[in-house]
Amino acid sequence: MKRAFDGKYYDVVIDKIAYCSYDIKYAMDALAFGKYIYMSTTPVYDPKHFDTKESDFDGIHQTWKWCGRFDAPYEEIKRQAECALWQEYADKNWLAVRYPFAAGRDDYTQRLRFYVEHVMKEMPMYIDNINDPMGFIRSDEAGAFLAYLVDQEANGAVNGSASGTISMREVLAYVEGKTGKKAVLADDGEAAPYNGEPAYSINTEKAERLGFCFSQLRDWIFELIAIT
Repeated sequence: MKRAFDGKYYDVVIDKIAYCSYDIKYAMDALAFGKYIYMSTTPVYDPKHFDTKESDFDGIHQTWKWCGRFDAPYEEIKRQAECALWQEYADKNWLAVRYPFAAGRDDYTQRLRFYVEHVMKEMPMYIDNINDPMGFIRSDEAGAFLAYLVDQEANGAVNGSASGTISMREVLAYVEGKTGKKAVLADDGEAAPYNGEPAYSINTEKAERLGFCFSQLRDWIFELIAIT
């Protein structure tokens, strides 16, 4: 990175690949920039809950350390990455954008597709949070918000999420209604990808104060499920 970026200056850097505090250090040591936008994640909140706000995790008063990508679970290394920004690079102009699960036609993780396929094929699945509402962001909107922040006078953390929530029971019911198939729920079924998520919603008032209006989740999630 130092060789690649030596002698270059960027008005804005959007970093979508940093996971851990060492990744932040490598970027900061190699890049000269006016603004750094880091794509963080809502799992930094411990735990997420209804109306989760940016102040629920500030990264300033947390114990932190330099760490690599495989030194701790995903949510912890992402916390450490933010802690590095908050504590080691407080003098830099940066934003940490916190997203919940992204969903869209281009979702390579196919997590939402898991639920659809298992209903359609009537394959057993294990879901430990079937009634818990959770938040999502549409993948194209996630990119649009990062681009929007380029021209905004803001720093620190900012949440991004579609407005509203949905539970996996609602997702299954929609698929059942469209296909005539029945979801097979079993303790020994294949573990669902959104397992372990608590009931939560993401507060986006800070983004709205910056002038960005997120879509309503229920305006697009069912159409996405239908084409998934």
